[in-house]
Amino acid sequence: MKLYRTKKFLSVGVVGMILYTVMSATTTYANSSSDSVTGDGRKDTYVNGIVYQLSAEVVGLQKQAFVLAKLQLDNALKHPERYDKPLAIVTDVDQTIMSDTTYQATMMNKPGTWDNGPRKGYYHAVASTADQPIPGAVEFFNYAKSKGVTSFYITNRAYDTKELAVAQLQHFGFPDADDLHVMPMNEAREFNKDARRAEVAKNYDVILYLGDNISDFTSAFKKELGPINRTKLALSDTYEKKWGTEWIVLPNATYGDYIPTVWYNKPEANRNEATRELFHYWDYTNPQWNTWYDGFVKD
Repeated sequence: MKLYRTKKFLSVGVVGMILYTVMSATTTYANSSSDSVTGDGRKDTYVNGIVYQLSAEVVGLQKQAFVLAKLQLDNALKHPERYDKPLAIVTDVDQTIMSDTTYQATMMNKPGTWDNGPRKGYYHAVASTADQPIPGAVEFFNYAKSKGVTSFYITNRAYDTKELAVAQLQHFGFPDADDLHVMPMNEAREFNKDARRAEVAKNYDVILYLGDNISDFTSAFKKELGPINRTKLALSDTYEKKWGTEWIVLPNATYGDYIPTVWYNKPEANRNEATRELFHYWDYTNPQWNTWYDGFVKD
């Protein structure tokens, strides 16, 4: 497996984000019980991501996201002449407006292997008060409702859990939580959300999309592109101006399309080798990086 190389420099923030999320989800740790949180090396690769997801830093990012969403909503409302149809917001559910990190923590404490699945017990977590709203989410969506903006909840939860999803959103006070506005996967388990987004867009002008995964916004970022080309696409002319304006991203270091992207979504790939190749690409000693400073550098 070869990663595409480029001399084009990506921002330090993007590099850091890639390294952190991949390290959280794919790095191999020691398997000995003294060095392992879970007793399983592969399972341990999720530990740092879960710890991060439960941190004050993530709470700050979540609150920040909804402050930004409100600013963009208010900006849209100042320009009604731009729109022909009623206004709507489309949002993902898990790790965007509801936190399922408590389920991940439970899986870490259970014996045995776990590699971001199987998801047995997931909906039992959803049905409990352990699955809490993301800070700022309920307030933001009710604010949008007060301004006449409709919310649609497009989630990849299983089709036969729609009743639970509706009940959960109602229980925690989200507006428009009903059969019409909550849209899980269909019986064919189609993860692609394009058709559901298009269904909303028939009757509404969607002013904001919220999600924790790029597939919550578009299906263009295919996992088969690999991590480097996918990141370059995020900064391309097509998408660069959507971040923070039309698309609001919530942090999720525990799961998402970015993980299988590292091995180009190939089931037979050596995941550890693919991760090492990605790190080699970003290694500052890689010949693709030039040294610009000619003074003293302390080791």
